[in-house]
Amino acid sequence: MAALSRAAGRTSARLRSFATALLRFLFPSWYEEDKYRPEHHYMRGPGPKWRAKHLSDSASSRKN
Repeated sequence: MAALSRAAGRTSARLRSFATALLRFLFPSWYEEDKYRPEHHYMRGPGPKWRAKHLSDSASSRKN
C-alpha cells in the first residue's frame, strides 16, 4: 500500500510540474514577475555631481 501511495505522489508531482510548464508556455505574461525587467529599475542618467566633475574635465581638455 505504501508503494502505491508513493507512486501516486510521484505521478501527481509530475502532473503538477507538467501543468505548470504548460501554463508558463501558454501564458508567459502570468509568470513575468519572476523575470528581471530592466525598465522597472531604469536609471534616468548621471546626476549633477557626475556632470560637474566629468563635463569640466572634458571642457578643459578641449581647450588645450
